[in-house]
Amino acid sequence: MRVLVTFAVAAEFAPWRARHAFLRPRPQASQRQPDCALFTATIAAAEVGVLLTGMGRESALRAMNSVALDSYDLCISTGLAGALDAAWRPGEIAAGRSVALAGGPRRLPSDGGLLDCAVSCGARPVDLFLTSETIAATGGEKQALGAFGNIVEMESFHVLEAAGAARVPAVALRAISDTLTEDLPLDFQRVLDSRGRVRVGRMMAELALHPQRIPALVRFGRQSRSAAESLADFLDRYVPALAGGWHRLSAAGVEEVSAT
Repeated sequence: MRVLVTFAVAAEFAPWRARHAFLRPRPQASQRQPDCALFTATIAAAEVGVLLTGMGRESALRAMNSVALDSYDLCISTGLAGALDAAWRPGEIAAGRSVALAGGPRRLPSDGGLLDCAVSCGARPVDLFLTSETIAATGGEKQALGAFGNIVEMESFHVLEAAGAARVPAVALRAISDTLTEDLPLDFQRVLDSRGRVRVGRMMAELALHPQRIPALVRFGRQSRSAAESLADFLDRYVPALAGGWHRLSAAGVEEVSAT
């Protein structure tokens, strides 16, 4: 079984990467180096590819177009996200039944078998992930979005759309990094590069202008790291469970297609 797992940035992936022998594959002479970071490892009976997409629509689309999606059996869109209702705590794992663009009417469903397996591994199912074009930086912004969805992030709709076009079953999963009422310590939108990655130099410049935000950034960094550790714990349950039940899941998918 071949699994593609997407994260937006390296910090989300770091705890899971530290637990397994992930390697950066070298392209053959006839191949060009992918535009986005791709890592591979074997976990349980699964060959896992991890794709770092960068944050936002353009970065996610570029990344998904850089890999041969039809060579994978399934896709997991994951990383960190903001909560849109007060019941969530940092580190909890959300599994979206569907995803939509913030402000858009179209919904893309997660694969039912992948969703059920995620819930059995400890994820909490919710109706809708909202994929936003911009970072929801304040509690007020998140409360306004809460009228429309349960979780806000920036890539899942684009990942699931690309996977669907390649006929690869996909699921949207996220660990909560910030709660409904929390303001982010920086305007991270201002420190992203053209590929949706945080530029340390720009972040330091922002902090130099607003040094009073440093303690809040340190707290947020610790909270995000803890959420990423919780996500790594979940993936270490989820991927082996998928590998162990893959024949059953794929058979169910064939039956579903045959019935339609």
